[in-house]
Amino acid sequence: GPEGAVKGDPYVFENQRGYRVSLEKAILHIGAVYLNRSTPTSVSQDTSCYLAGVYIAEVPGGLDVDVLDPEPQPFPVEGFATTERATTAEIWLTGGPVDAESDPTVIAQVVGVASKDGYEIPFEGAITISDNRAVETTDPALPGAKPICKQRVVSPIAVDITPAEGGTLLVRVDPRDWFQNVEFDLLEQASDGLYQFRDDSEDQPSRNLYSGIRANADVYVLTFE
Repeated sequence: GPEGAVKGDPYVFENQRGYRVSLEKAILHIGAVYLNRSTPTSVSQDTSCYLAGVYIAEVPGGLDVDVLDPEPQPFPVEGFATTERATTAEIWLTGGPVDAESDPTVIAQVVGVASKDGYEIPFEGAITISDNRAVETTDPALPGAKPICKQRVVSPIAVDITPAEGGTLLVRVDPRDWFQNVEFDLLEQASDGLYQFRDDSEDQPSRNLYSGIRANADVYVLTFE
């Protein structure tokens, strides 16, 4: 989680639409982390599940991260690396094969309260990246142009890291930018009084939360110690 958060306390911030958000729970499942020595072109991002260039480091093990806890939470496996300099990174948001058509893994769980103009909106959400996120291609000549893996890989994330033996790769996740463009008033209200993010992109709040989780700037910061 971000520096400044306090484990066990709500993480409070204001989004760009004027809502005061008190985030009480935020869990993110990171399936893997990769570092690459090259900065890809936009063309390569449109055509492949992987960055162009050469991968120089990987952490191939999944972890549910409490992103309201600023203390490091170790991955279940050690990473591997060369000593070459990395300029980009990938965060894989997957619970299995990155190109599997279906993946029931809950990638993000959120619970909290948003308030504005004296009105409170208690909310919750559970986000998956499965066939509910499939993007149809409009060009019949390119049936595989928008594979599901592109929805599960956050890249390219700018880094400047040169791994060394015995060092530690630290990944910080700041959930504030998940919610920056969310209009909480448009959430659906469930029967128990809670407002719920949909597990698709059919409304503005759910669409923008999903977009924020997959943002390649500001949300994820990778450093090497």
